[in-house]
This record gives sequence, structure tokens and C-alpha cells, in this order.
Amino acid sequence: MMDYKKYIVIPVISLVFAACTNLEPELYSDLTTKNAYSTESDIEAALTGIYSKLNPYPGDAYLYYAGYLVMITDYATDMGFSTAAGDPTKMSNFTYDDNNRYFRLNWQNMYEVISNANILLGRIEEVEMDQARKDYITGQARFLRALAYKDLTDSWGPVPLITTYENPGESTDSPLSPVEEVEKVIIEDCEFAIEHLPKTWDTEYGLGRATKGAALTLLGKVYMRSHDYARAKEYIDQVLALRDEGIYTLNPDFKDEWSESNKIDDGLIFGILHEAAQNGGEITNHFGPSDHKVVQNRWQYYAVSLPFWRKYADEDPRKQFFYFDYEGASPRDGNTESGFYYKMPEVGETVPPNDTTKLLQNVATKKYSYEMISNSYLDGRTIQVFRLADVILCKAEIENALNGPDAALPYVNEIRARADAPEYGSSAEFPIPASKEEMIDVLVDERGFELVFEYHRRADLIRLGKYVEVCNDYLVSRGMAPVVTENMRYFPYPLDEAMLHPEMAGENANRMP
Repeated sequence: MMDYKKYIVIPVISLVFAACTNLEPELYSDLTTKNAYSTESDIEAALTGIYSKLNPYPGDAYLYYAGYLVMITDYATDMGFSTAAGDPTKMSNFTYDDNNRYFRLNWQNMYEVISNANILLGRIEEVEMDQARKDYITGQARFLRALAYKDLTDSWGPVPLITTYENPGESTDSPLSPVEEVEKVIIEDCEFAIEHLPKTWDTEYGLGRATKGAALTLLGKVYMRSHDYARAKEYIDQVLALRDEGIYTLNPDFKDEWSESNKIDDGLIFGILHEAAQNGGEITNHFGPSDHKVVQNRWQYYAVSLPFWRKYADEDPRKQFFYFDYEGASPRDGNTESGFYYKMPEVGETVPPNDTTKLLQNVATKKYSYEMISNSYLDGRTIQVFRLADVILCKAEIENALNGPDAALPYVNEIRARADAPEYGSSAEFPIPASKEEMIDVLVDERGFELVFEYHRRADLIRLGKYVEVCNDYLVSRGMAPVVTENMRYFPYPLDEAMLHPEMAGENANRMP
């Protein structure tokens, strides 16, 4: 059975303030900053608003963690490939510019989370309520602000650091703060959340809120990003200790983590829950196959590149967790009811074997459409932000850095064994990595195989020192020029922001492909 005390379903938003750095308010009720935040229920509504901005527009969600984040995390790597014209193709081809909508909208929604958190944190002390309850709410708001700042600095490095609610007219020239300064706030926010958030939530608060484990995971990842693996170990080990207590459990079948009937897997540390009839998302639409007999009316808008898919060993069952070699639902023409057969091409195969077959240009993952309960337009999928398998691989990376490949190996093999993939050391084809450098290559692959399209690939490659090499090899495999440079570890600032910030405009020239 799942422990429903770890999570809370996020109710309908009451008050939200939109915010990029020029912080334009976007109101969803008649509450304002003058008449809101006077009661505990107002504070609860404001907290709901922060959570809701991780996947905006319940009932038609597709921004930030509801889908768009994948374009600035997994797509500008070897993992994603789009057949959609315009900005998606520019991301997967490394031909993006500062006017790309994925930069603008992700930036905007990240700052909306921060702005909403700042408003709540600035007002909560004025409200009479139980101190423990106040600390619970403050801890969640600070965790969410820290998460947004982690996402911002992963993508853009130095960003405006705003920790108080500012008048929209006074925020258009906020200076860029170095990543180290932003990290100080992230660390302080996470430390507060770790101290005050519970390991699990009582059922009266429902499902899906941040917990101690979520804050520990986030802080561990922040220290890993700066290669402070000794400090990272302190926090990642605490998450694994929660597993030892029974708070988290690794599902014995990796596929079951993604079943729509298993909304709250025991390995889920923090995620976004959807109910199709209440706050349904579009993640199945974006990631599902475009022409399939079972999973119908989807777009395959975000799909995995064939070079990345081919990296999986044939013996790895996770390679099968994609849609390939199948018959489509749509009739080929007006004279037949049969669909095209969609074939995974062999390397170098460019011509279909017959006129009833189409060669796949990319491949859709099953993660967001596995064992669907309904085929509705808006889905009830859980979006996993942090999960136990990720933390176990974080532990492997930490042990490799501190103690070498032998210390890392059990954690890598734990994830592979769970997937029923060959373990390293099981055969000559899968030798035990002999050095830290060889283990880094294993980690690059294993984190990709396990965490495909979970918003990690770009940060992983950069942190492990493989971004330029892996991405350029990918481009060359597609017959394209290897244009990726170290300067591109950070994206160009969104054009509409750069037009207001000379400091951003000055940085952008070096960040373009």
C-alpha cells in the first residue's frame, strides 16, 4: 500500500501573482495584497497559488513542470529530437536564439513561483496562527522558492535575486546575482524546510506537498552541482535513511512507477498530481505517440532522439519502454482501414521497405501514457520531480567522487537490477568501471536511461563535465556541425528581459549557438 501521508493534492488556486523580473500582477480572484493574508485560510490559499505555478492553468496545464521545462533540460542535449517546426526544432538542433518561447515562458513561470513565495513570506508573520502551522507553511514556501531558483540558475546561471515582494514598477533593473549568492538563499531556504517540514503529512492535509525528504533531496543536488560532494553526502544519506525507515521504497517494477493507477508511487519524493476532471494536464498529449491504436490523438511533440535510444543495451528492458514497431490507428488512405506500420529504422536506413511503412524519426516514451485509465484529452498523470531512483544514482555519483568506482558500483547496479538490466560486472560486455572517469561515463549513461525526460539530462551532463562532448557527438551523428561550446552551458536570457537589462544583453552574445 502507498503511504498517502507523504503528499497532498493541490486544490484550486485562489491568488496568484505573475512575475518575471518586471513582476506584473496576474489576479485570479478579488483578493489583493491589501486585503489578503489576514487569516490562516488566506495564507493557505496563497500557498496553494505557489504550488499551482509549478504547472500553471489547471485543466489545461502545459507550462513549467507540466511540460515546457523539458525543452530547457532534456531537449538541448543528445536526448530530445523534435519534428515540430520552429522553437522545438531549434532547441533539439542547437540553433536557438534569445527569442525562443521556451526561454521566455519558463523564466516567467519560475519567477512567478518566486514572487508568490516572497509575498507569502513577507505577510505570514502578520497573521495570527499556530506557530507550528506557520512553520509548516513557511517551510513549503521556502522549498518552492528554492526549487525555482535552482531551476533558474541551472539554466541561466547569474539571475536577479529577489527575496522580497517588490513593486512591479521598481523591479525592471534588478542586477544579476552570481550563482554563489543565489545558492546561499537556496541553502538557507532548504535548511529551514528540512528543520520544519514533516517526513510525512497527515491525511487531513491530503496529497502532494513538500516534505523533509524533498528539501533534503533539493539541497543535496545543490551541493552536487557545485561539486561539494562531502556536503551533498550529508543530505542524500538522510534521504536514504528515510528509505530505511520505510518512508520511501523502490518499486520492484520500474514500469509500475508510471502506471496511471499508481498516482503516488512509494518511491515518489516530490511530484505534481493531476486528476483529469479537476486539474488535468497535457503531458500525455505532448509525450504520447502521434498515431497509435491504443494511445490515440496525441502529438509526439517531445520525443527522444534515435541516437539516444540506440544507446540502451538490447538486454535493457527500459529500451522497450518506448513506442516503436507498431501499427498506427489512422487509415493510410480512403481505400483502407489499416494504418501505417511505424518502424524503428536501422542505422543508416532512410528509405521505407514498402509504401505501407513509415520510418520513425524519433521515439515516444511510455512514461506519461503507460497503463492509461482513460483516453481523455486532459490526463491525470503524476509528474515526478524527485524520486528515489534519482537519489540512489546521486549516491552513486557522490561515492564515486569521494571513494571511487567500487563504492559507487552497488548503487548503479541496484537501479539496473531493478530494471532487470545486466549489472556491471555480470559479463565481459558490462565490465566493472576501473576508474572514477570510467564510472562517470557509466553515470552519464545510467542517469539518462533511468531518468529520460524527467528534466535532468542537461544539468547532469554539465555537472559531470560531459555536456560539450556528448552534445557535439550527437550533432555529428546527425550529420550536423559540432557547435556546442562551454559558453552554452547557460542559455541566453529571454529577449524581452534582455531588452530591459543591459547586463543580460551583454551576456547573450556569448551564449548563442
